Amino acid sequence: MGTKEWRSCSVIMDTSNIRLKGLALAMLSAAIVACGERRSDEELNANVEPAPETKPVVADAAPGEWFYKDSNGYPWAGFGPPRSEALFVIACRQGQVIFQHANRDVSEISIELADGAQTILMEANGAALPMSEGALPANDPFIHKLAQSQGPLRVLAEGQPMTMPSDGSYRRVARSCIDGV
Repeated sequence: MGTKEWRSCSVIMDTSNIRLKGLALAMLSAAIVACGERRSDEELNANVEPAPETKPVVADAAPGEWFYKDSNGYPWAGFGPPRSEALFVIACRQGQVIFQHANRDVSEISIELADGAQTILMEANGAALPMSEGALPANDPFIHKLAQSQGPLRVLAEGQPMTMPSDGSYRRVARSCIDGV
């Protein structure tokens, strides 16, 4: 802040005019509120759906494997048959965890872990490889559960389940996104 601007601020704060002081205080309060409130961990955990009654099990896992790569500077984990396109993708872009499903006509998916579930709204992504896509912010409580999950995960799309084994590649993507990479 230059000297001229600093003097302007000090004139406002030094004046005995109550209205100007009140206005300055109101503007400061509004700026602080605009930065957002920090919710407690209990409030954050309340947003995760309860665990499914029938937990995903490894025996139900679809054929395929997880693989990890860096795509245009963003971490990316995909699941699918070897040497084929991914059927399901978890990626991190610009502070969001992106979920992609091979069925481009899916309007929502439910991702189920042993200790919680999350429904995600999806829409066609319009990319060269058509998939449906949805996202959650990296600070979403479900993303924290995904990053710590040690069991398989199940994705329900249009009532069709796809169970995938636990893997460090998608946990790595979730942790990178949480850490702001």
